[in-house]
Amino acid sequence: MARKSINELIAQATADFPDNVTGLITPAALRQFCLDFLTAIAPAYGYLTATGPLSQTFGLTAALVVFSQAFDSDPAQTTSNAAQGRVARSERGTSTINFSADVSCANNVSVTFTINKNGTPTPWKVTATGRGASKPVSVALTAIDYSDPAATYTVTAVAENAGTACTLEQMLFIVGIDPVKSYT
Repeated sequence: MARKSINELIAQATADFPDNVTGLITPAALRQFCLDFLTAIAPAYGYLTATGPLSQTFGLTAALVVFSQAFDSDPAQTTSNAAQGRVARSERGTSTINFSADVSCANNVSVTFTINKNGTPTPWKVTATGRGASKPVSVALTAIDYSDPAATYTVTAVAENAGTACTLEQMLFIVGIDPVKSYT
């Protein structure tokens, strides 16, 4: 069942629930409206996580950040894959995107994490500057994507030096689908 906007639900309620002087409000119409409403407001999200230490090497070209676990609250709306480092969404709504990680790498070496949409880097970036081995730096970013419903999101990283070894912990990448007033 497709996610409806709030405006679509208002139009459906107006059409399906006239004053019931002629008995036009049926149990089936009421049931369908309730199902559509609950689908529209139900939380839907996919996330990737890596809680324990995960070693990755980054360099001068963007490399995919991989995770160790994936979860989807509603597999009909999101599909997450930890090994491929991606969360894909297939339903309508606004995407709220959150990424956070604890990063350890060489002292004074910067690593920049970028959210990618459909394989293309976005302006959504966050940079960690290393403080040395076993001295993690926490980074976090939140972004909102108002555009097209179907999209695939990944995280890539670039280091200022080739072959920068990083330890990533407490990583979390969440793509949530929020209900909206109308779809354009």
